[in-house]
Amino acid sequence: MRWKGGVALAAAAVGAPLMLAPGAPALAQTLGTKSATGYQAADAAPATEPLPTITDDEGRTLILHGLNTANSSKGDSGLPWIDRDDVVREAREEGTNSVRYLILWRNVEPKPGQYDDAYLDEVAKRVAWYREQGMHVILDMHQDIYGPDACQGAGDGAPAWATITDGQSCTPQDPWVLTYLQPGVLRAFDNFWNNTGKHPELIRRYAAMWQHVAKRFAKDPAVLGYDLMNEPFGGTRHFGFFEGPILTPFYQRVVNAIRKVDRDSWLFIEPEALGANQGAETSIGAVKDPRRGTPHIVLSPHFYPGGVDLGGSYEGVTKLLVQAQIALWRRNMPAAARRLKTPMWLGEVGGMGQDAPGAAEFTEAWLSMADDLGIGWAYWSNDQRPAGVIDEKGSPTIFAGLLARPYARAIAGTPTKLSYASNTLTVSWRNKSGVTGPTEIWFPSTPKVASTDPAGKWKSVWDAKRHVLSVWADPGTATHTLTVTP
Repeated sequence: MRWKGGVALAAAAVGAPLMLAPGAPALAQTLGTKSATGYQAADAAPATEPLPTITDDEGRTLILHGLNTANSSKGDSGLPWIDRDDVVREAREEGTNSVRYLILWRNVEPKPGQYDDAYLDEVAKRVAWYREQGMHVILDMHQDIYGPDACQGAGDGAPAWATITDGQSCTPQDPWVLTYLQPGVLRAFDNFWNNTGKHPELIRRYAAMWQHVAKRFAKDPAVLGYDLMNEPFGGTRHFGFFEGPILTPFYQRVVNAIRKVDRDSWLFIEPEALGANQGAETSIGAVKDPRRGTPHIVLSPHFYPGGVDLGGSYEGVTKLLVQAQIALWRRNMPAAARRLKTPMWLGEVGGMGQDAPGAAEFTEAWLSMADDLGIGWAYWSNDQRPAGVIDEKGSPTIFAGLLARPYARAIAGTPTKLSYASNTLTVSWRNKSGVTGPTEIWFPSTPKVASTDPAGKWKSVWDAKRHVLSVWADPGTATHTLTVTP
């Protein structure tokens, strides 16, 4: 889902009763200027120490490159358009090692406490396609505009029984994100979060629903983890009035429920989309992981800067605005991850059609940002449309080529540098105890590889079918750098 940068101002324009904490207005945070509420952007530079990392069962750092599958999942069936051959093509041609797979509450739990296991069986069937390709699956409980019954079918996510609008009106808006500000949608969210004090059962049911899903997939080796709610929206409470006192304990409740049936999967928590999607600071609090050992909690913000999203461009004054938001995002989101002591993953990014001015340049900009931060991403989306990786005729868009970018998908240690420029991929890391398995690099063509390790002390194997280069480093060398070229 995408948020236009000026939604907070639009809310004020239509008179929506949004509760804003100090520092809230997204536009003021984006521009780094003092607002009427007293906000001023911090001047501190980002820390240079690498973020904590997502790891696999061998202890290797995972850099997740993948697609969101897919906008078509929002239909009645709750299933994407893809088939097995599409997953094979994606793994081979795009080099993806992961997928953010959309599932919907209304399909999982069509009636209170009654779960549609036939739907989850269909999800499991598709998860198996990714497992066959060695890909990691993050199941994303998706919502937009709360659910289809909040506003004349305009949204997706919650079932009808959990959509309580108290008779408030709602008319779908253009652009579609303004529909969030309609009275019926605001009331549906307020009742879900129990802002009204009348419906505490909705969050209880949501946590129980997630527990059911996690129990179903806990032992599936392809399922890396669960994205607990797509782009949460606070109804009439936002920023510091929402993320700290409401969203954080909500996540804690869901995490506790999942951990009763799944002790190991990674749990992805998102800040409120409003503001954070454009790089504003987040006040989300720490979520404790009751599992033994290293916590498996990941901060998963999205990035849709105002200006390029919803039909925008990346040129002129707009480009300058977007560059400012890139600078803020790469400062504020890692700062939040460090504060929370979690890894970070860019769960959604994209938003431009392939014919929009500057689309390729913007894509290169956010890809470089992710490389610099050492984080993975999931592009929005695997769909047949101008902003997807396939156009309406089934041909690859420019994004398909740009995303098929050489990268280290699994690193046998702690990464210290990841970069791709001038057809050269550079990967540096330092040893970490307990790690087994090789460093794996996806490269679209037969590669030439050089290492700083002593000659004869390291080896590599090229899998031409999968386009994967495996490198076993010298265990006696503390730090390593690989340089990979065509």
